[in-house]
Amino acid sequence: MPADAAENRTKQRLSRALKELLRKKPLDQIRVRELTELCGLRRQSFYYHFKDVYDLFDWSVRQERELLLRRQDDFLTFQGAVWDLLDYTAENRPYYLAFWKHQGHQGLRHILGDAVEGLSAKTMAYYCVRGGAKLEERETQIRLQCGASILLALLEAWICEDLDQSPETISATLEEWAQQAALGAAWERMEQET
Repeated sequence: MPADAAENRTKQRLSRALKELLRKKPLDQIRVRELTELCGLRRQSFYYHFKDVYDLFDWSVRQERELLLRRQDDFLTFQGAVWDLLDYTAENRPYYLAFWKHQGHQGLRHILGDAVEGLSAKTMAYYCVRGGAKLEERETQIRLQCGASILLALLEAWICEDLDQSPETISATLEEWAQQAALGAAWERMEQET
């Protein structure tokens, strides 16, 4: 097995152990000894890859961002992508809560932002094409920022358990909002052309 693959496998094991321990205790109470025991590794192995638990957490977050982007690519519909994102964050709620507590709102935006912005862009493109709307670059950016901010706020409320609706209800509401936004854009375009 190539050295890079073995190194990555060890890092992944430690990251999974971190996620498991975050289900039981806050990040600042997790010790290297606990992680290595859970993985069946020696402490030296941990320190070969990471300087401390926070370094592992930072690496884990980078991996999580990439994973979220890849997961979004697997879905053809907005609804399926939103359901998956909500289910995945609920399943990994302790991890995301730890990140939220450690980094705050901006931190959550950092980990979820690329996936949410990609999802918003795909959705807007779909409904604009469907509604015959052609948005100018500036309008597109403003609407994308608004859509991503709304979805990020909903995800934050979902992760913090302030939002108790089902993924299906949230997804349907967001899809309705996207449809109405595209319809509004198409209507504006028709008014401008007449």
